[in-house]
Amino acid sequence: GAFIVLCPILIWHDVIYLPNEYYCFPAFTKTRGILWALFIAYGLPLLLLSLIYLRITIFIRQQPHNQTLMVRQRQQRDLTAIQRIFINVGLLFVLGIPGVTVLIMCFINGIEYPLAYRILWVGSEVSMAILSIQMVFMTPQLKNLFIIRRRQNRVTTLDGTIPRRAIATNQ
Repeated sequence: GAFIVLCPILIWHDVIYLPNEYYCFPAFTKTRGILWALFIAYGLPLLLLSLIYLRITIFIRQQPHNQTLMVRQRQQRDLTAIQRIFINVGLLFVLGIPGVTVLIMCFINGIEYPLAYRILWVGSEVSMAILSIQMVFMTPQLKNLFIIRRRQNRVTTLDGTIPRRAIATNQ
């Protein structure tokens, strides 16, 4: 699916080899290609995620208030999960800001910043690392699994159980 969606960039010949970076990427000077790539790879998924979770949140909030305890607990758990998802979407949005800022500066000035492509990729790299670690701490089952493993692997000293010998020195 991704190949088909990104085919227009290849057809438009907007992908170039970046000699300083040693890979191919849509050039900042080719506005159509870079905007298409950003919209397909970043904007569209973020928009769809936001709309889906907004709809789920609205659905949960519109449920009647006179419900059984089981239903209320399930909805509270669902709402907690949705809040965690909103944190993830917000994090992705915030980490994309530096790359978008560099792109806007390039479009306004017409000059490519030497580290622009690296700044563009930093958001993706940092978000992958943070989201991986965050998943462990925000998922109760994974968090408990790591806490149990950490407690099992503790090394402690036992005072008084090992007899000690005094070493004689010749002085």
